This record gives sequence, structure tokens and C-alpha cells, in this order.
Amino acid sequence: MSMEFLDDTDDWPEYKIIKNDIHRLEQEHLEFTKKLQEAESDLRVDMTNEELKTKANQLKKKLQAIEKRLNESLNLYR
Repeated sequence: MSMEFLDDTDDWPEYKIIKNDIHRLEQEHLEFTKKLQEAESDLRVDMTNEELKTKANQLKKKLQAIEKRLNESLNLYR
């Protein structure tokens, strides 16, 4: 496969859609990582707060789901 082919694929609509999806997922990942860090920080202050534990666990699950979708999108682009 020549490098020209790889350069040309950037113009394909399918790859643009995938690249946009990857960018959106990366932004979501960053956002949820920050939220999780804040929740874990709050939890260190008040370790008995069940609401904070639940929030941290939900954020972890959302982050894992985002990571899974991001990996799937990255595999499509490769």
C-alpha cells in the first residue's frame, strides 16, 4: 500500500465521520476523567458518603463504556 493511498483516505467521507467520532469520544473521555477525579477527591474527604461512592462508580462505568467505543472507532480507522 502506498503512502498516497493513505493520504487520499483522509478525504473520504467515511473516514471523516470516524475521525469526528473519535474526536468527540476523546473529548467525552477527558470530561468524564476530570469528573471522576473530582468525585474521587471528594470521596477521600468523606469516605462514608454513599452518594459519592455511587457517583464515582457510575462515572467509572461511563468512562469504561467511552473507552470501549473509542477503541472500536480507532480500530475502524486503522
